[in-house]
Amino acid sequence: MKPEPNGKCWCGCGVATGKKSFFLPGHDRVAEAALALVEYGGLPQMLVAHGYGPEGKNLRQAYEELNAEAD
Repeated sequence: MKPEPNGKCWCGCGVATGKKSFFLPGHDRVAEAALALVEYGGLPQMLVAHGYGPEGKNLRQAYEELNAEAD
């Protein structure tokens, strides 16, 4: 199921957004930080849970490869 904007900011603040927006400006970062902390205990723990980090997969490389595919 593909998520669709519903006119409310998805960070949980409850403020209205544009019809095509999931978040108010900057609130996507709030949601990312909150998710990492609430579900994993922090960003390092989230990365490790998905196999990334100094001893795991290279997240920057995976990101760059994904962007190269989109071009």
